[in-house]
Amino acid sequence: MTTQKFDPVREFATLRDSLSRALGQSVQAVAGSVYPLVDIYETDDEVVIRTAPLDGRLENVDVTMEEDLLVIRGETKSEDELPSESYIQRERRFGKFSRALRIPVSVKAEEAQARYKNGILTVTLPKTEDTHPEITDVETAE
Repeated sequence: MTTQKFDPVREFATLRDSLSRALGQSVQAVAGSVYPLVDIYETDDEVVIRTAPLDGRLENVDVTMEEDLLVIRGETKSEDELPSESYIQRERRFGKFSRALRIPVSVKAEEAQARYKNGILTVTLPKTEDTHPEITDVETAE
């Protein structure tokens, strides 16, 4: 039986590598289940939702808003005609998707605009007038 001297540096390096692999796989699994990825930002007058570039051809897209929930549904189709067994690795995602996003400010859903260009879907939601309430008087207790 051979005994190996304990090396804390090697043990930490092994632990670090194991955690990196596990976390990387977890992040990929979570990111893969949230599609499409989006950025949401606001200006003084509107809230803008912009997707990351979608793979393939976008078909049957539907954008709806109910109360403070924006739902984007659609389907992407591959532009390739290759049979699935031809692929060595395939990471791009195709098929039906649905994404629900909570919009934290009041918007005029009936005036929403959606545009699809260069693989990116952009939804613009005008804000309502009461989005910026102002506090005019603040009492201080002494």
